[in-house]
Amino acid sequence: MLKRYNKQGASAWDRKLTLVLGFLFGITLLLFAVYAVTLFSTWAEVDGCLDEGGSYDYESGRCDFNVNHPNPEAQGGL
Repeated sequence: MLKRYNKQGASAWDRKLTLVLGFLFGITLLLFAVYAVTLFSTWAEVDGCLDEGGSYDYESGRCDFNVNHPNPEAQGGL
């Protein structure tokens, strides 16, 4: 079966490898969280604009209530 991790019986190399892999996993998780928050905030801004009856201008990044702007994703632009 699986061996339990014996902290005192492990070599220095095993302990360092465990720390490095844990650190890399933590950094990767942090970067993913930052990316997800950025993506969600952009989505929420566009959704809020559309809910208020505006049209989101993707080029300038603002809500416009006078001109109807096309969605670049629907046209294959992004």
